[in-house]
Amino acid sequence: MIPAPMLLPRFDFEAPVSLAAACEMLAQAGGEGRVMAGGTDLLVKMKRGAVAPRVVISLGRLDSLTSIDVAESGLRLGSCATMSRIASHPAILASWQALAEGAGWVGGPIVRNRATVGGNVVNARPCADTLPPLIALHARLELTSRQGQRSVPVEGFVESAGHCALRPDEILTSIELPTPPPNAGSHYIKVTRRAAMDVTLVGCAASVVLDAARQRVLQARLVYTSVAPIPLRIPSAERTVEGEAPSIRVLEAAAHEARRLAPVLGDHRAPEEYRSNLVFVTTCRALKGAIERAGGTVR
Repeated sequence: MIPAPMLLPRFDFEAPVSLAAACEMLAQAGGEGRVMAGGTDLLVKMKRGAVAPRVVISLGRLDSLTSIDVAESGLRLGSCATMSRIASHPAILASWQALAEGAGWVGGPIVRNRATVGGNVVNARPCADTLPPLIALHARLELTSRQGQRSVPVEGFVESAGHCALRPDEILTSIELPTPPPNAGSHYIKVTRRAAMDVTLVGCAASVVLDAARQRVLQARLVYTSVAPIPLRIPSAERTVEGEAPSIRVLEAAAHEARRLAPVLGDHRAPEEYRSNLVFVTTCRALKGAIERAGGTVR
């Protein structure tokens, strides 16, 4: 039997040529408008009937939102920067490694050429691959509306699965990451059932800062995806590493703490025990990769 095709519902389509016009259209839609960047998530939701906006506002003609700018103070990503550009950008690969890795894990090449970092953030899926690196790297979001702009940290922006703190009249316009301090490194690792184009079973982003001699961990962040409905930090696991010389024993202690506190749930893709063990494995590997990128050695 041939399945019935998934058809888009009827809607009005707008393609403004300025951000001010886009904000005005969104405000006038009165909660019945949706913003489209790459469309890889929104169009699928519309075909499934999960959302039915009266107006779809495309950001495709706003070139300013596709920029990737590197300055001494940090990195600024336009919300419409694609995953493929982020994953291959030399400066991001050099200084914000976990973000490049997270972007490189999203879908396949065709999807990465369309999917945007802003869409990945506001879609707020529990398995999003860019949210853990962005939180681990202290990113902030610039949100714009007809009323003005506000800046919020990525951490805490996702409120529940599929829901974030974006107001109905706001557009995510950029993402800003500070320049990492000296002797810093990050790594994102995820586990899937298949080698590519599969939903994350567990993902972990780690960022660390080492002392001047690169013999001790001064700061650490551990952020997980596909473990809880929203991106999960486990501060007690981070504290297990901080102040310590990098060693297998220390990394495993942090991983034990993360596994103990992670509220993992089993589903049709992975039972609870297996996913809990993946928390342990990904913690060790992400920390080891981050420490080595910071110039340290795990003994």
